[in-house]
Amino acid sequence: MSSGALKELRGRIRSVISIQQTTRAMRMISAVKLRRAQDRLQRLRPYREAAQTFLQTLFTQLEEPHSYQITPEAPKTLYVVLSSSRGLCGAFNSGLVRWLLPQLPPPAETELLILGKKAYETLRRTTYKHTFEDLFGSKDIPLSAVSALAQRLLLAFQKGDYRAIVLIYNRFKGIGRSIPTMETLLPLSIPPAADPKPWILEPSIDKLIEAFVPVYVEAVLLGAVQESVTAEHAARMVAMQAATDNAEELLRNLRLAYNKARQASITKELLEIVAGAEALKG
Repeated sequence: MSSGALKELRGRIRSVISIQQTTRAMRMISAVKLRRAQDRLQRLRPYREAAQTFLQTLFTQLEEPHSYQITPEAPKTLYVVLSSSRGLCGAFNSGLVRWLLPQLPPPAETELLILGKKAYETLRRTTYKHTFEDLFGSKDIPLSAVSALAQRLLLAFQKGDYRAIVLIYNRFKGIGRSIPTMETLLPLSIPPAADPKPWILEPSIDKLIEAFVPVYVEAVLLGAVQESVTAEHAARMVAMQAATDNAEELLRNLRLAYNKARQASITKELLEIVAGAEALKG
């Protein structure tokens, strides 16, 4: 093999080593972010469950369904799609979109609010009416942004703009495992209490519901956002580990090819020297 080919192999080996160092560093960063995200998620889940239990207690005291439990007579359903705004996380985003599209009603009955850049890049090519907001584009998602979005969604439902508001996101189920999830945010679907008790409520049930429903909607939306963020970090960590392993396998193959080529080059040079020496003897 020529010296040019050996030089090319050395260049490829250096490139793969550089890529492997990058993927290994990204895996470690994702692992740290995943631990933090899991901790926040574990602390958030009991808060959401407590909020649902309290709302369940309030609705159980009502003789008729509350307006938040009634579906408005509106033509469209709003689907809020939560995806990442960064790549290098495997099929985290594409899998969610592929799972969602067959389940959507016709475009005349559907509107999309897309909160992640990666899902937007695919869904913008469809015929569905859509709005894009890059909620996941910043380094940290501020609580104020989630709270403001929850208030907007609740107000839109109160005005009767949509017959339902549905969250679409990846639910975190463990390392390398996330489940595409469709969860109705509004109207509220709170199961009745198993053992209802006659509570004495002050100031009144209606006032308590009006004060607490925005808190509950924010808790559900925040929970979905945190589930998506945690699943994203897990997916990226797994993807970077796979990339690191693939780079290691490629390095082994390139080094083997380089050593074989170098040995062949050395053997060829030795043969030429021996042949030259024999020619001089003759």
